[in-house]
Amino acid sequence: MASIWKAAEDIKARVNKLIANRHPELALVSDEICVVFKEKAGKSGGQVVYGRALKCSDYMNVIGGTSYSFIIELGADTWSQDLMPDQQEALLDSILCSMVVAEDENSGDIRMSIVKPEIQAFRKNVEEYGMWFPKEDEEEVEGSPVEE
Repeated sequence: MASIWKAAEDIKARVNKLIANRHPELALVSDEICVVFKEKAGKSGGQVVYGRALKCSDYMNVIGGTSYSFIIELGADTWSQDLMPDQQEALLDSILCSMVVAEDENSGDIRMSIVKPEIQAFRKNVEEYGMWFPKEDEEEVEGSPVEE
C-alpha cells in the first residue's frame, strides 16, 4: 500500500484561492476539503492519473474523527517532478470542477457529488482540429454524477 499524507498548508491555500476566484459554489465546504498526497500517481487505461477528487463518506469521517466532504488526492511523484506551478494550478482547478455542492429543491438538504468532465478527447485529434465539439447548454447538462 502506498504511503499517504496530508498536504502542506500552502497547497490548501492554493485550493482556497481557486475556490474564492473560480469556484464560489464550493465556499460553503472549503474547510471540508482535505488535500492529500500519495507517494506515486496511479494509472488508468495506461494514462497517468495526476490527481482526483473523492467524496468522503460518513464512515471515513467516523473512523478518522474528521468532518470532510471531499478529498483531493494528488500523486506526489508527478506533482513535484512533472508539473510546473501553472500546471499544478490547472490540475487543482480541474479537480475542483468535478466537485458539486447543490441544495436539494424538495428537502433543502445540501447534496455533494463528483461529476465526470463534460469533454473527453484524444490529444492527437485536438492538436489537429482544436476543440471542435459543440458546446451544450449549461442548463441542460450539469455533468453526469459519478458518486453521490
